[in-house]
Amino acid sequence: MHQRLHDLPLEGFALIVDGHAKTTFSTREGARRAAVELQDRFPSIQIKIYDAAAKQAEFAR
Repeated sequence: MHQRLHDLPLEGFALIVDGHAKTTFSTREGARRAAVELQDRFPSIQIKIYDAAAKQAEFAR
């Protein structure tokens, strides 16, 4: 699923939960920790980490 440009941050990292940009983080590690915690609590959701500098999203796990 493609994100609309205005939904994504211009810097840092963001969690994309089930195709929707949510919380932003200044570091990849902070985003990764939050993603792992969410995935542990809600295993059925799909979580990606978006890197604004690279303009790419990757699965959190």
